[in-house]
Amino acid sequence: MDFPNERFGYHVVYDRDIYDAIDFASEHGFGYIVPDLMIPRFWPESIEPSERGRIRRHAEDRGVSISFHGPSDRLNLAAPYPEVRQGILQRMKCCLKLARALEAERFTIHPSQPLNFASNGKPGTYLKDHWGLYVNALSEGIRGVIAEAEGVQVCVENEPLTPFVEEVLEGLMEEEDLFLTLDVPKVSNQSKGAPIERVEAFYHRNIDRVREVHLHDRRPGGTYHDILGQGEVDVEKCLRMFAPHDVHFTLEIRPRENAHRSLQYIREIWEEIF
Repeated sequence: MDFPNERFGYHVVYDRDIYDAIDFASEHGFGYIVPDLMIPRFWPESIEPSERGRIRRHAEDRGVSISFHGPSDRLNLAAPYPEVRQGILQRMKCCLKLARALEAERFTIHPSQPLNFASNGKPGTYLKDHWGLYVNALSEGIRGVIAEAEGVQVCVENEPLTPFVEEVLEGLMEEEDLFLTLDVPKVSNQSKGAPIERVEAFYHRNIDRVREVHLHDRRPGGTYHDILGQGEVDVEKCLRMFAPHDVHFTLEIRPRENAHRSLQYIREIWEEIF
């Protein structure tokens, strides 16, 4: 199997602008870019409508496609207050208008886990007592995003993937064109109540819905989003599992030069196993 450059992209955070990211991707063997819509220079209001056509044409000329990581800082799609949820959806609507104008392929969002209230020094029953309220709130929030997508694939990432979030996603995928993004290193992050076995089982069970995989690493004592090969991420296992499917691989690695080095590292593994 030849190495499919078009299926590998990188997460755009520190690039000067989208043109700069497109050029870097084209010159370094990436098939797509993923600007993060939490970064002010990539906000929809920072890119004039008249500029969007030029960006799209530049990407086409350089053979680079575009996907987006939606805003996720404090935007709680499970907010139980209708007016707050509507405000969040309004922001998502604005972002998806940009995504459609640039003919983006995917739009990744984070779900939200409701708060709980401890009692007597132990986890309380608040979420259990109000489970239906929050299931409806998160379901409505995600449905609202899907309604604005109009051809852009909405993908929900596993941050967090708690039993509550899992139940909501399982129900929505029976009714909606909803897809999944897997952030591989975060599978092993059990601080959000997501044991490895349960998360892996969820993605195995729904592998036909996975459209994007995020790859990065963490060297001992460091932070995530580091160059591959420095920590415990099993790139070969990931490729064997997802390469046969309609999945794209986003290198969430910074600086982008390390994303390029990681792409070369992946290519070597790819050539060995395929």
